[in-house]
Amino acid sequence: MGWWWLGIAAAIIGILWAIDMWLLPRPVLRPLVLRIFGKGKKPPLPAPGDEGSQSITLQIPPPPSGTWRVEARLTIDYVDGLPQAPPKIRDPFLEARQLEKANKYREAIKLYEACFQPETTPSQRAALHILIGNCFLRLSELEEAEGHYRQAEKPAREGNDLQALSAALGNMGNVYRIKGKLNKALEHHQQALQIHRDTGNREGEATQLGNMGIVYQIKGEPDQALEHHQQALKIHRDIGNRQGEANQLGNMGVVYKTKGKLDKAVEHYQQALKIHRDIGNREGEAGDLSSMGIVYQTKGELDKALEHHQQALKIDRDIGNREGEASNLGSMGNVYQTKGELDKALEHYQQALQIHRDIGNRVGEANQWGNMGVVYKTKGKLGEALEHYQQALQIHRDIGNRQGEANDLGNMGIVYGIKGELDKALEHCQQALKIHRDIGNREGEANQLGNMGNVYRIKGELDKALEHHQQALQIHRDIGNRGGEATQLGNMGIVYRIKGELDKALEHHQQALKIHRDIGNREGEANQLGNMGIVYKAKGELDKALEHHQQALKIFERIGAQEGMEIARRNIAALSKARGS
Repeated sequence: MGWWWLGIAAAIIGILWAIDMWLLPRPVLRPLVLRIFGKGKKPPLPAPGDEGSQSITLQIPPPPSGTWRVEARLTIDYVDGLPQAPPKIRDPFLEARQLEKANKYREAIKLYEACFQPETTPSQRAALHILIGNCFLRLSELEEAEGHYRQAEKPAREGNDLQALSAALGNMGNVYRIKGKLNKALEHHQQALQIHRDTGNREGEATQLGNMGIVYQIKGEPDQALEHHQQALKIHRDIGNRQGEANQLGNMGVVYKTKGKLDKAVEHYQQALKIHRDIGNREGEAGDLSSMGIVYQTKGELDKALEHHQQALKIDRDIGNREGEASNLGSMGNVYQTKGELDKALEHYQQALQIHRDIGNRVGEANQWGNMGVVYKTKGKLGEALEHYQQALQIHRDIGNRQGEANDLGNMGIVYGIKGELDKALEHCQQALKIHRDIGNREGEANQLGNMGNVYRIKGELDKALEHHQQALQIHRDIGNRGGEATQLGNMGIVYRIKGELDKALEHHQQALKIHRDIGNREGEANQLGNMGIVYKAKGELDKALEHHQQALKIFERIGAQEGMEIARRNIAALSKARGS
């Protein structure tokens, strides 16, 4: 299930700051009974260029890397009375459930469809459509998933089955979230929430509040996200649901990580870890340890990060969770990549790849091919990077995962851009763009428009670059993605600077800066301060330039962003030299 969990990375070359959006592969998710864990992956940094060159910054849209807990009890586990149905309904149903557990979703769909009999009750029909929709959702076939959730609505209303109706509405909220239609997602979660409140289902109420918190986080509204997770947390504590309590503490950890409050993030993961240990949920324990590892990686405490991933790996091996084992090997590969130990990173990705092959997880297999492609790109072996992305692309096409296909095409476009084969880069971005439009993924559409803007900028076609960034900006505004909005404003600022329109450049960076401050994105705030420092230097206002780079450095130091600190210090040193101080 490699759908939607993404991280954010920013890297700048020489004394320049550039916030370009490039889409990287999505990491694999770990399914659990009550929630879904997603392991984030940090993209690598581009190889340094000469001072004064434009950088290619790798940025992936939110949510950030970390472990995300999407409570799904009333969606994935909603089966109505199917286990007690007559044999010709019950038997294919039970077989389909086993196939689902084995990630054989297409086979499961066929058996669920066989359960539709004349005697199947309206509530059972609703449950079957929900189960089929979940299978399509795991296959990233969003239109099919949405269609079945919609088909569940009618029999649910006919049978006055409010539990099924709320499950269908909540699941449609998940689909809209993945598509980037965040306001529609909120609307559907709100409807499901109201049903739970009307029927007195407090656990369902908490679930939808938590899901709304996730949507607000993606919208770039972390304070609203925290408020909803806190409400969900209080309900779970009131009703004594310790697992739900742990889930929400983990979600809050993700939000604090996004806000750059890394110590608070660790604190919340530790609370979740204690609960999982108290209730004997070893898989949850492994997830929390891995989440803490990701935060320590962000803080630059790479040995601590490895230590936590190793503890998580041991637990997953002890309990026989091979998917968790593969996920932690991948996370350790990420850390080794950050440490610059690229051969060790490859070794861990290869081990993860073998496990995914052994258990038949083709999505996980594709993700690891993509990870290895990133390493080869970092090593400058662009031909091998393309080969690995091509392997991932072939798998995604084989299993019908159009979202993964679009991601791989986008990644190949990035490599062609680095190779200087700009027409090929555009061709691949355009193919990715078409798929995103076909499947209704507006956020992916915006990403690729931004990527194309980057290519046109490198080609020197600055008006075309602006046109594509403006289109991307409009989509981000339409879907309420404030982080994406800030990114495109920053990209436009870079283009205006190259055009020599320095006041316009400042205006766009200032708008981007305000949004980053509003949504609590400290790293984005520091990036824009750096960008403004570049513009002030170009204007000859060296004192102002120095002031902005110093502000950027303070933020990077506060949030533990090692790369940002190094670049800010280089900027300050260069300016000090230029000023003769």
